[in-house]
Amino acid sequence: MPGAEVSQAKQQLKTMIDAYLSESDVERVLEACDYADMAHDGVTRKSGEPYILHPIAVSCILAHMRLDAETLMAALLHDVIEDTDFTKEDITAKFGRTVAELVDGVTKLSHSSDKEFNKAASFRKILQATLQDPRVIIIKLSDRYHNMTTLDALRPDKRARIAQETFDVFVPMARIVGMNEMADNLEHLCYQNLDLDMYNNVQEALLQTKPKRCEYQAIWESKLTALLEENALQGRIKKKNNNIELLRHFVKNDINLQELTHSHAFEIILQSIADCDRLAEMLRENFQVLSYADHIRRPLPGGNQSLMLRLKGEKTTLSLTIQTELMRKAARFGVVLGENAPQACRSAIQASMQNLNVLVGGDCAKTTFNELLDYLHQEKIWVYTPQGHLHELPQGATVVDFAYAASLFLGNHAVGAKIDGETKSLSTALSNGQVVEVITDVLASPNPDWLSFINTQKARRALQNMLREQDIEEQRLVGQQALDRALKLFNRSTKDLTAEDWADLLQWRHLESKDRLFEQIAVGDLLPQLVANHLFSQDHHSEESERLIQGTEGVDVKYAHCCNPVLGDSIQGHLSRRGLIVHRNRCRNLLHEQHLHPENIMPLNWNNKHDVVEDVSFTAYLAIDMSLNDEQISDLIYQCRKAHTGVEMVRPHEGKTYVNIVVNNRQHIAKIIRDLRMQFGFPRIVRLFQALNIQETTKAAS
Repeated sequence: MPGAEVSQAKQQLKTMIDAYLSESDVERVLEACDYADMAHDGVTRKSGEPYILHPIAVSCILAHMRLDAETLMAALLHDVIEDTDFTKEDITAKFGRTVAELVDGVTKLSHSSDKEFNKAASFRKILQATLQDPRVIIIKLSDRYHNMTTLDALRPDKRARIAQETFDVFVPMARIVGMNEMADNLEHLCYQNLDLDMYNNVQEALLQTKPKRCEYQAIWESKLTALLEENALQGRIKKKNNNIELLRHFVKNDINLQELTHSHAFEIILQSIADCDRLAEMLRENFQVLSYADHIRRPLPGGNQSLMLRLKGEKTTLSLTIQTELMRKAARFGVVLGENAPQACRSAIQASMQNLNVLVGGDCAKTTFNELLDYLHQEKIWVYTPQGHLHELPQGATVVDFAYAASLFLGNHAVGAKIDGETKSLSTALSNGQVVEVITDVLASPNPDWLSFINTQKARRALQNMLREQDIEEQRLVGQQALDRALKLFNRSTKDLTAEDWADLLQWRHLESKDRLFEQIAVGDLLPQLVANHLFSQDHHSEESERLIQGTEGVDVKYAHCCNPVLGDSIQGHLSRRGLIVHRNRCRNLLHEQHLHPENIMPLNWNNKHDVVEDVSFTAYLAIDMSLNDEQISDLIYQCRKAHTGVEMVRPHEGKTYVNIVVNNRQHIAKIIRDLRMQFGFPRIVRLFQALNIQETTKAAS
């Protein structure tokens, strides 16, 4: 009977909260439970069970983490405003303002007929509410977790859509706020619902190799236990379930099935940081250490603190996490710990949340959601102030990005930097783990040239705001100076420009005067490199590039052969005498050029128009970690054709197979890689920056 089912669920909740809440708080929680039951009366879920079981289950998840009464009450009421006739005011009157604000924070918006707009607006609202009270995201993640455990009642297409949204947004959000245990659980459920065949293959491989893995784990555990005893270190060794980590790497194509089964992980929990350091030293003396990272002094995003080592064994590798008990709890629960979390944890979470604040600070639009997804999924680096404060930045971020991330003052008055003690320029691209000290001069002011190499929205907005505050005459002078610097590449200056040149520029930009052009450059609305390229590039304009890359109308665009960018790749432009050369962000040639001539580097974005996707083609280069025979090569060509992918070359060489394919975009590459991995037993497949010259390789080998 449904009544009995609900009664049982309420009793389970009461038993959990009796263990740690006061009697009065227990009564308040149960009162909220009865209120929610009344509000959802007669409503059922897709599975047919009473709807109230869902909010009770969410509240139980939070009770398991020992959340306070107000959070549990908000969890019980979290769908009341969205799904019933009761309002925020009703909840305020009954349970107080705090509970009502928490409920309102997780309530979706549906004011528009545009579903994408509603989604963007809802996530923006959740983020803003989280910045006010982190308990909002804790409730939302718990809500999503329970929904993910009950997807079986939904249609396959809806299950996949919810799983993809969870993977895109909620998993990285959970990691940002340090709730890594929740993130792992969500990620695991996502893989089950997104690619069941691949998931089952991995699980089967892990099951088949379990006896052998247990044997090796016992050997590792014995060695580590002996080491602790010999050095009188008080602590415990805990086998870490790294299945989700291995699955993640496998899905990302970082490892193959064979590697999957030879990797083990342990946690060692000790009593103090000094003990952690002592053990790390002992491990260096007794084992071959493949890698070592000190994340106690330099925490990871989410505030995760530990010493991380990889040890090499006879046939296996061991990943070790060494930390104190408090660090372990902080790494699992993060923001849930509140003031009980270590200061480093709280600071790291706050830094990441401030980055999100920048994203949601503008007008609500679909682009807000896209920017959010870009931020959540772009490759990050972690850099530190000399005081050890963490700043999370996108791959390719420069000193100026770091300066503005640290403070508005540092950004506006930066003149240079020391990176790991060495003096560097503001345009220097940062790497993971570096310590950056920004050198300032209170008389210095921002330079519009910085717009050519900054990579964060926060820095760009702050810089443009400062530039717009300049006196109009100063703006014009600054714009002219910036254009002169860009024209140097062509051995020209603004004084060399003819009346025809100016007429061409003004017509191109639809402007009435040179002063307006200078003003646009000065405030960052127009990159001076584009102006120079428009005037003096030697080649004919490319119609294709005009369609594909934003802001390059009338500019000659070529794609670098050293990295072969494809539609959808993260890209930057290098202004040269041959035109604007488009590179992938991590291209070594681009980084080298940025170091030498930062003024010639500019950020680029693809045009998001969907109608251009199938009109263009790019060549991409793959390396498959297995040597294919003739029959397998025929299968490969068939799979590629089935996926509307062209094949230019297939060649086995030294245990690998190299393939040149023709695709429309980055997603096209990802799909064909997934298809080929499924076809050939999940080998690792890597996208190369350029085609491998097999003849040269053969010659070098001989």
